[in-house]
Amino acid sequence: MKFIKYSLLFFFLFKSYSQQLNCEVIVNSSLINQTEKQIFTNLERNIESYLNTNDWDDQSLQNFQKIDCTLIITVLNYSDNIFNCNFEIKSFRPVYNSDYSTNILLFKDNGVSFNYESNQYILRSENRFESDLASILEFYANIIIGLDKDSFALDSGKLNFLNSKKILDFASSNSQSNMWSQNYNNGRINKYWLVENLISPNYSTIKEIFYEYHRKGLDIIIEDKERALETISETIAKFNLINRLRPNSIMQQMFFQSKNDEIFNLYKNNSNKAYINNLKNNLNRVSPFFSEKWNSLK
Repeated sequence: MKFIKYSLLFFFLFKSYSQQLNCEVIVNSSLINQTEKQIFTNLERNIESYLNTNDWDDQSLQNFQKIDCTLIITVLNYSDNIFNCNFEIKSFRPVYNSDYSTNILLFKDNGVSFNYESNQYILRSENRFESDLASILEFYANIIIGLDKDSFALDSGKLNFLNSKKILDFASSNSQSNMWSQNYNNGRINKYWLVENLISPNYSTIKEIFYEYHRKGLDIIIEDKERALETISETIAKFNLINRLRPNSIMQQMFFQSKNDEIFNLYKNNSNKAYINNLKNNLNRVSPFFSEKWNSLK
């Protein structure tokens, strides 16, 4: 009996360290004119449990090492157990030697549709399509983990991105929803092109930028701020190359969506005008959407 108790204790301790995500899920149903809100509370609780208790990767992480992330689901329409929503996915990773966390991912996936009944258990299967909801959650779990890995070691998230591609291909063949297709949302910002960019060698330069920005830039900023800022400035300049070949790619947009405030705050008090002007010129070329912010750098 004692052996069984210790074996169970070991099992649960091991399992508590085998999940990778620490995800907060928020289901916003304020746009829905419905008095009974319990369905949305159940959905929120079950998605959070699904993301945080499943083992998505072969990494064994202690609780403090898990990836902090947020999934905000805005319900646009709900009828007969069919949800139509917008997803906003954010993930963060700590900066070495500091209490600061940097935004790794900020991605908006509009027009997500799925079926969900109150208190329904979200099933996961590696060998068959279970549901649109399970598939999309696993798809983004792998994206989050892959990007987190890539920020620590170059191209180390490749297997996770390939898992996301496998999920997308499987869902495309088995789901009745067209949200998995390459033409969804006018064929621009969607799941298909996100994962295609992440696995394509055509965007290896952006993967290098992503890695160098974090490991050779942010992670040494406490130790050597001047060198860190110089490295970050150099990595931003590398976008000029990819921008000439494949302008305004989804990965480039995603990078600056998640990093624009951080970049501004890093350089806003720099007194070297020539240096800042050069940085501003690069930023305006590769990320013109935030030109107003870049031009306010002094």
